[in-house]
Amino acid sequence: MQSSHPYKIFLTLRKWVDKLGFDRVLLFVLGAAVLSLLALGMGKNLVGWDDSAAKVTFFQIGTGSTGGTYFPMGEVLAAVISQPPGSDSCLPGGHCGVPGLVAIAKGSAGSVANVRSVADGRLESALVQANVLAAAYAGTGEFDGEGARENLRVIANLYVEAIHLVAARGVNVSSVSDLEGMRVSIGPEGSGTRADAIEILAAYGISLKDIDVVEADASRSAEMILSGRLDAYFLVAGAPARSIDDLAVRGAVDLIPINGEPAEKLRINHPFYSHFVIPEGTYRHIDEVETLGLGALWITRSTTPGDLVYNITRALFDPRNHKTLVSSHVSGKNVSLSTAVTGVPILLHPGAELYYFEVDILER
Repeated sequence: MQSSHPYKIFLTLRKWVDKLGFDRVLLFVLGAAVLSLLALGMGKNLVGWDDSAAKVTFFQIGTGSTGGTYFPMGEVLAAVISQPPGSDSCLPGGHCGVPGLVAIAKGSAGSVANVRSVADGRLESALVQANVLAAAYAGTGEFDGEGARENLRVIANLYVEAIHLVAARGVNVSSVSDLEGMRVSIGPEGSGTRADAIEILAAYGISLKDIDVVEADASRSAEMILSGRLDAYFLVAGAPARSIDDLAVRGAVDLIPINGEPAEKLRINHPFYSHFVIPEGTYRHIDEVETLGLGALWITRSTTPGDLVYNITRALFDPRNHKTLVSSHVSGKNVSLSTAVTGVPILLHPGAELYYFEVDILER
């Protein structure tokens, strides 16, 4: 008689999803788990199944708003490292994940909220901006008075994000300094975008009192641009960002450069900022734009098991997973071993560090 064990696995997964409050689960991961187990059940007698062989480890990845880059990138990362119980280890032309691991991308307010959640144990891992991570680790800036979060560790530097300043087409804005008196979204509380926007505005001599401040995420800001209720918004994301791409196709926005002497001083005083060029054609109807860039890092806690982080890091850079990274998200093509430890402002997790030693990215 065929066992109903695969259905029990599925129900267990759903129970944990509800219990832990995941915002969105990679449905194909759950489907793969169930279908693989069903297929196994059709070919084998499952009487006497050993539940210990089907142990599931859940691993959350804190991301950002759905209109930015972190959320879709988190979904891709979850896909390449997941290998539910009963699935094949490495299918030809497929990906090679961590046995027994089900990774889940979880939406969030952004980098500031993410470092707090990881450090406090509410998330296993998250994507964050390099400057936000450094401030959290030291207990400075946005985290002044909260105490140093020295239990944070880095898995990898993934790619460079662009700081976008998006203005409604037809609004008389050609520089950051032109934003005075305008309706500007600086990003929601808890986002890295908000911290960067405040710093950039200050560099150009603009305080929050000089603008009509809106604290909306990327998706909401895009809606407000279209309805005429917003003049401009900041967004830190890999280019192209989904919300901006949708606006650009409609011919509704321009990208404003963040350059000149104020930007140069920011790069000198804050080494996390780099010169970044958004090439022509990245967004429809928008020419090449000079701006600033920031590293996007994948972090976890020091107490996350070393073998788990080692296997996650190995899966991330497994050549068989590269095609999935590149084809699933535009920033995936920039995930590379050659830059995995570049610009990392705090300690690497020992599990990740071990992998980098093994592949000669780090020298003993």
